[in-house]
Amino acid sequence: MKFKMLVSAAVLSIAALSSSVAMAKPHKEGFNMYRMLLSERGISRLDLTKVQQDKIKSIADAEKAALKAFKERNPNSRAKAKALVHAEVFDEVAFRQMLAKQQTERTELAVMKAKNKNAVWNTLTTEQREKLKKVMKRKNKQKRSKHHAEK
Repeated sequence: MKFKMLVSAAVLSIAALSSSVAMAKPHKEGFNMYRMLLSERGISRLDLTKVQQDKIKSIADAEKAALKAFKERNPNSRAKAKALVHAEVFDEVAFRQMLAKQQTERTELAVMKAKNKNAVWNTLTTEQREKLKKVMKRKNKQKRSKHHAEK
């Protein structure tokens, strides 16, 4: 009887643990400058004022909306490329036109992101910029060491 209870408890605890792992959200890959700056830790580290926080938040929201609009304009771009590649006869002209259009849009996105980073940078004071440089240097060092450890 004790053995049966012990096995039942073990099975239930394993089931409970595995279900919580399955329900957990995966860690978001990559680095989000806005999320870092607007986190409690970022705000306290850089001593951001409420005005600075609001300005950074509005820049982040505008960028998010622009990225969403970009994705909505091109929902089938991968499918179109796949269709051209898997076609019976390869249409080089259509493929080149599609690539040129995508490259133009990617360039516009890169310019927008650079403008936004510049706007955030210019929102910060000289002292805050120096603190941010140190944080970013440490972050990049961690990223590089993690990358080399995987190889």
